[in-house]
Amino acid sequence: MDMTHVPWMKALRLGACSALLMSALGGTPAALGAEATQGSAEAAKSPDELMTQIDRAQKDLHSLSADFVQLSRVKLFRQELRSEGRLLYDKGDGEAKAGSAKRPARLRWEYLRPDPSTVILDGERASLHMGTLPPQVFDTGKDPKLRAIFSQLRLWLGQGELASAKGQYDISLGGTPGKPALLMAPRPESPLAATFSRIELHVEGRSLQLLRLLLVERSGDEKEILFSKIQRNPRLDPQVFIR
Repeated sequence: MDMTHVPWMKALRLGACSALLMSALGGTPAALGAEATQGSAEAAKSPDELMTQIDRAQKDLHSLSADFVQLSRVKLFRQELRSEGRLLYDKGDGEAKAGSAKRPARLRWEYLRPDPSTVILDGERASLHMGTLPPQVFDTGKDPKLRAIFSQLRLWLGQGELASAKGQYDISLGGTPGKPALLMAPRPESPLAATFSRIELHVEGRSLQLLRLLLVERSGDEKEILFSKIQRNPRLDPQVFIR
């Protein structure tokens, strides 16, 4: 089953952003859970320097919670669609492997309004829950495209270093000193290139906290995700990653 046709997947294709959300869901992605270190961070002079700063700021990230607003803009229409939700992330002990006792990373990405639905990622297993319908379960490890999307998603969330994204993107520095941004264009060989032409990760200059994620699709459609009420290392009930 091609999950890109599932409403959630179309919205959450932000996973594909590998872009660096890396930290959020995993660290901000990297920046989402970042916290000011040694006072104010120096203005980055290159994308490599900004990625290093973000990685350093999220080293001790173990869990994360945040509210989000997603704005979807379709090129053929002028109407902007607004969705609101909440994400919960547990970094776990690293990627789960066969025969390993390690606790895998887990993510709950929940749309609350206007159309409630929930996606839960537990290691390589993803499940989509919509109303009273039976959950749809997917093994992301068996689909190259899904594997690329979710590996990027976990990266954003803090599993790994942003520098590992350089092989799949041409990355430049944008934004302002107060709100720097990583501008990422998927390279032709990347599984994400067929969907996205550009991914932008905007962070707060001092804390390196993720403020805004912009996903521009090749069709011209855009998805903008704004994060708020971010809590770093909250205590999470394991049951939230079950349903």
